[in-house]
Amino acid sequence: MTCKIITIDGPSGVGKGTVASMVAEELGFNYLDSGSLYRSLALKLYEKNNNFDEVIDDLDYWISDISIDFQYKKGFKSRIFVNNEDFTEKIRTEKVAELASRIAKDRRARDMLEVYQRKYLIEPGLVADGRDMGTKVFFKADMKFYLTASVEKRAERRLNQLKDQGISANLPNLIQKLLLRDKADTERLISPLIPAKDAITIDTSNIDALEVFNITMNKIRENLKNI
Repeated sequence: MTCKIITIDGPSGVGKGTVASMVAEELGFNYLDSGSLYRSLALKLYEKNNNFDEVIDDLDYWISDISIDFQYKKGFKSRIFVNNEDFTEKIRTEKVAELASRIAKDRRARDMLEVYQRKYLIEPGLVADGRDMGTKVFFKADMKFYLTASVEKRAERRLNQLKDQGISANLPNLIQKLLLRDKADTERLISPLIPAKDAITIDTSNIDALEVFNITMNKIRENLKNI
C-alpha cells in the first residue's frame, strides 16, 4: 500500500478531531491533531514569558529551545509532549486557544510547526486534522474534507466539553469567542481557514460524530483504492 493522506479541516467545534481519530483508527493510519501543536507551542511560550507581545516580537529567540512531540497509538488516547513534559490536558483551555490563535498568524511559528507536521506522514498513511492541512501542509492529499457547523451548535458542544472538565462557562460568551476565532482564522494573511477547492464539505450541525464518520468513510471507500 502506498502512503495515503486524508485531511480534515474546519473551525473549532465541528468535531474534526473526533472524526479524524475515528477514521485513523478504522484505517490503521497514523493520526495528527495539528491544532494541539499550535496550542502546545503557544502555552510553552506563555510559560516562558507572560508578555506575549514581547514573545512575538522576538519569536526566533523564544522558540529556539522548544521541542514538541505528538504521540498517537491505535487504541490509545493521543498525547503531546513539550520538552518531554506532558501537555495533553494543559492545552485544552480557552486561554490557550486564544494564545494559539495569535501564534497561528506568525509565519515563523507556522514554518516551525509545518516541519513537525510533515514528520507524521509515514506508511501506511496519515489522517491530519486542522485548519490548513488540505490547503497548505498536505495540499496533495489523496482526499480532503472540510467540516462546518453553525456557531451556536459549536458553542453548545464546547460548553458541554468544558462542563465535563469541571470548567464553568456560558453560551453567549463562547459564541462570541468562536466568532472572534473564526474571524482571526479566516482573515489571517498566512494560510487562512478556507475549504480546499477539492474538499468534500460536511455540515455537522445536526448530525453526531458517528454519522459524520460513516459519511466520511463511505466517501473514502468510494474514491480510494486499496484502503
